[in-house]
Amino acid sequence: MKKLLTLAAIAISIAASALPAAAANTVTIKWNVTAIASLTFQGNYTNTGTSGSLNPAAASLIPILNGGSGACGAGGSNGAGAGTNALTLDFGQITPDAAQATICMLLNGAEAVVNTNDTNGVTLSVQQTTAPAQAGAAICYVPISGNAPVAGGSSVSTSTLSAAKAQDTTDTTPASWTDATGACSGLKYSGSPIAGAAAFGASTTLLKSTDNTTNPAYFGADLGVLVPANASKTAGDSAVITYTVATN
Repeated sequence: MKKLLTLAAIAISIAASALPAAAANTVTIKWNVTAIASLTFQGNYTNTGTSGSLNPAAASLIPILNGGSGACGAGGSNGAGAGTNALTLDFGQITPDAAQATICMLLNGAEAVVNTNDTNGVTLSVQQTTAPAQAGAAICYVPISGNAPVAGGSSVSTSTLSAAKAQDTTDTTPASWTDATGACSGLKYSGSPIAGAAAFGASTTLLKSTDNTTNPAYFGADLGVLVPANASKTAGDSAVITYTVATN
């Protein structure tokens, strides 16, 4: 009996040692997530990121006349596109002066509402792709961040691009605004040059965000129509500004 038990133990020992060890065989799944960005527009915008009238009333326009007798009339009737990617603002009738350029300025004229998943933020570029028919006419713009004008092309945190922070809170009293140069870049408020004031033209960076902590981010700008001294009578003049957003 003892011999049989010994043989049995040996048999069990051999069987146990012959069993293979369990192998850890794994499958790894990998992927990348593409950076994306999209935008829509709001016009004559509020501090909640919504549009006001896209046919601005005369009271909404700041007439910058420099002693001239030009005038900014009530908005027209063709404004459209709030919340879409094709916005139209209709400034209506503008009366020129014989000797001075006339600028009709709309604070908080247009904002691009940008959604992105890129934690590095986005770069928003602007370009005048269709110029006004009137020689000497221009579309002025002033980038806004943190409730105030900033230099075009500035890199800013999205904390300054919330719906509330995208609104320019500058006083709209016409007497505070001047432009003795007859050019958008000459805009002044209370005698001081306005940061970022320029005319749309070749492609340039409006603003660049450095993060996406605030998402969507609201890229706002004041807009103005400049007509030269003794501008010719025109019906339905316009300009087209193209916005392009790219992830960083």
